[in-house]
Amino acid sequence: MKTKNILFIFLCFVILFSQKAAADSVLNHKISAKLAAEKLPEFSDTACRFTQEKSVKNSSAGVVVLKSGGNFKFEKAKGVTFETTYPLKSTTSYTAEQNRHVSSIVKALANKNYMYLEKNFDIYYLAGSNKSWELALKPKNDSKASAALKLISIKGKKIIDNMVIDTTNSKTIINYTDCR
Repeated sequence: MKTKNILFIFLCFVILFSQKAAADSVLNHKISAKLAAEKLPEFSDTACRFTQEKSVKNSSAGVVVLKSGGNFKFEKAKGVTFETTYPLKSTTSYTAEQNRHVSSIVKALANKNYMYLEKNFDIYYLAGSNKSWELALKPKNDSKASAALKLISIKGKKIIDNMVIDTTNSKTIINYTDCR
């Protein structure tokens, strides 16, 4: 009887521990800007394919999902350019003055200028298996970004593989492939 009780307690422990591990979120791992800069890889100029799925809240239709894709280009000195090839052709550049705020975030990440990010965001980092990592930026309450932005989550290994941008009215998931 005693052996069954010990086995039962052990199984309960294993189940509770595995649920905690599975439920572990990057938002449970706040980190300083300095430590984040040390943990993340060096980002260099790259070009990739991207696919994007944007879920937008619409008062009459509920949630509308928009899918697009194309080419992504990152230049450390300049910023980011998305050349959408479907469903419509367009180019969005986060290097220009009109997109200064997004460009500032991209450049701060690429150049490991985490002091800028720490001033405006709470920074979270979680190391995964196979050298994978996740970085999350949550706007501080007194930040201008907090009015529209809930969270930016970035996952990768040597390069960024996935990005999620969660705002008050939409959620955008971007996946990067075929990077060179």
